[in-house]
Amino acid sequence: MAVDGKERIVQATKKVIARSGITGATMRAIAQEAGLSTGAIYHYYKSKEEILYEIMDTSLSETVRVEEERRINNYTTEHLIDIIAERIGDRFRKKEENTLQFHLSKEGILGDEAIKAKFHKKYEEWIRNTEDLLGVLYSKKSPKQMKAVCSLLIGAIDGVVMQLLLESNQAEIEDITEVYKELLKVGIPNFLDHLNELEKDSK
Repeated sequence: MAVDGKERIVQATKKVIARSGITGATMRAIAQEAGLSTGAIYHYYKSKEEILYEIMDTSLSETVRVEEERRINNYTTEHLIDIIAERIGDRFRKKEENTLQFHLSKEGILGDEAIKAKFHKKYEEWIRNTEDLLGVLYSKKSPKQMKAVCSLLIGAIDGVVMQLLLESNQAEIEDITEVYKELLKVGIPNFLDHLNELEKDSK
């Protein structure tokens, strides 16, 4: 019953957002759409932001899904890079979920400590899974700046998403995805070698 109740709330929230936007997605409107009382909504979620975060998290946690698939399947490096590039392209096209991410980011920046803590945990997870994927892709020694490399890769995706939401991006999504793919194939492994050489020289 708990799963069914949460799913009803999530689906109702999506419908309300599609009809009235994020600001119009009040707890009362969500409850009416779900056919539940407002009190029943609060039984599952402490705030509207928690519902929005769950919708965003379920849709945007591609690194988690790719890492899970990688553990189950014996992908070649080339196939794994193809999958990652395809998922990045899909991420760029998720306008509603991307809008939620930046709406919730704003709430965290403006002082919603609960949402800020969720994002802190989520970025830790995204960076950790990116580190794991890069380790599998290249079988190289991880430089001490590996977290910085992963942060930049994730930040590049966030930055393009923001450009797309603002309708200010100057490149086609297909071209951006292809460049990211080539970066994974050629740029990142060479760059990791370079960082490892710098680290060795500094000792």
